[in-house]
Amino acid sequence: MNKINSVLLVCIGNICRSPYAEIKLKEILKNSKLDNFNISSAGIYAMIGEPANLNSIKVANEKNLDLSGHIAKQLTIDHVKLYELILVMEEDQKKWIEKKYPFSFGKVHLIGKWNNEIMIFPQFYRHN
Repeated sequence: MNKINSVLLVCIGNICRSPYAEIKLKEILKNSKLDNFNISSAGIYAMIGEPANLNSIKVANEKNLDLSGHIAKQLTIDHVKLYELILVMEEDQKKWIEKKYPFSFGKVHLIGKWNNEIMIFPQFYRHN
């Protein structure tokens, strides 16, 4: 993979998993030497304008992370064009984005794809 400068984390409502993944990834990269690295999150069916879920806020607080200022936002075509890497929580989300925005094929991946490199929020993985 080439060097990237932007990552978008995507889930369904943008109130639980993707906001947590966003702040966790920001924390991981905070002490790196990556300048101008853009990290954000959005939801496929976002609960637009809503704060993060209370359980997500609690989990974040336990990890010394702050989700209190998060406001949910809808995934848009502009997000898909702007971000170089889009990480989703579930295979269905990947398929949905690639179907709606065919030009996104190749930059949408499951967040767990690189388990050894990116394990930022195992407590939010979906268990079937």
